[in-house]
Amino acid sequence: MVDDYLDNFQTLVSDAGYTDPRTLVVKFRRGLKLGIQNQIATMPYGQPADTDPDAWYRAARRIDQARLANEAFQSVSRSTPSGPTPTYVRGEIAPCSASSGYSEARAADSVYGSPYGRRRD
Repeated sequence: MVDDYLDNFQTLVSDAGYTDPRTLVVKFRRGLKLGIQNQIATMPYGQPADTDPDAWYRAARRIDQARLANEAFQSVSRSTPSGPTPTYVRGEIAPCSASSGYSEARAADSVYGSPYGRRRD
């Protein structure tokens, strides 16, 4: 998680006495997960300057938060049923398989009537 990395990073650079903004950005980028670092480096707009560590910190947090939110969404989507199982009432026409569709639909129309009105043969 970026927040944990950032906390450790800031402690280490403070202890080491680093203050040059460009050096901070370079060292921060090197420690980021490759995917996050690449996303920031290839942002089409709003890409932080290589001399603005705070902008890099914010961008990394934003991307990490978006990733976490997306993972949460994906896990809920996978665990939620896609919908109720269809049931058919007598007199309804069940969906046809792709292999037999046309002839079964025509036969059903002749028995139940076409749902689109009168057939024109």
